[in-house]
Amino acid sequence: MQMKKNVLLAGLVTLVSLMATASFSAPSSIGPTGILNLPTAEVVTEGNFEMMLAYDRPKVADVGIVVFPVVTLGYGVANGEIGLSYFNVQDYTAVKGINAKYIFAHESEKSPSIAAGVMYLSGNTAETDLYLVASDRLCCIGDRYRATVGLLYQRPNQSASSSNLTGMMGIEFVAPGKTTFGFDYIIDDIAAGSMFGATIRQPITPDLTCQVGLGNGSRYFIGLTMKFGGK
Repeated sequence: MQMKKNVLLAGLVTLVSLMATASFSAPSSIGPTGILNLPTAEVVTEGNFEMMLAYDRPKVADVGIVVFPVVTLGYGVANGEIGLSYFNVQDYTAVKGINAKYIFAHESEKSPSIAAGVMYLSGNTAETDLYLVASDRLCCIGDRYRATVGLLYQRPNQSASSSNLTGMMGIEFVAPGKTTFGFDYIIDDIAAGSMFGATIRQPITPDLTCQVGLGNGSRYFIGLTMKFGGK
């Protein structure tokens, strides 16, 4: 009887741990797995697809409430992910994106996970972005917290425009009810300047998650993430 209790307890602990880990993996508003604006060192599970359908209301000068659709699709490969995205920027410009991310080092008890990625964005604001991020659980205050820091290099595809290098950071927390709270900050985006973001993600089923986000500049964001496929 005691052995059965130990087995059940071990299974429960493992299940809770897996749920907390999975809660950190969800697409950002621009495509790669991340928080609201910030890509993290998380990726889509290998062999799985992750799609997000959302609506975004960025700030548009001299205009009332303007809502734009957001569609992202990611696919997990060995140690990384690839994806497509569609969204809009503040001047009504539709942006189509292609992104890829690769994990160089997986998280351990003593070191963070480290990943690098590239995003190619088309449209009037066409640019190629490169980023390097490190994500790690903050075990000093509890393993439900995860922090990310990184560098973002933005190069407009118009040769006359100057490039931009900036820092970014974020933190996530998984509540006991599996609700994930995230906050991120990009110091100086080439188009939008300082960007603050906050998001709440609530799993509805193991494969369906609702996300609500807020950002500076009167920005609102709401969407659903669906996971499917797998081996």
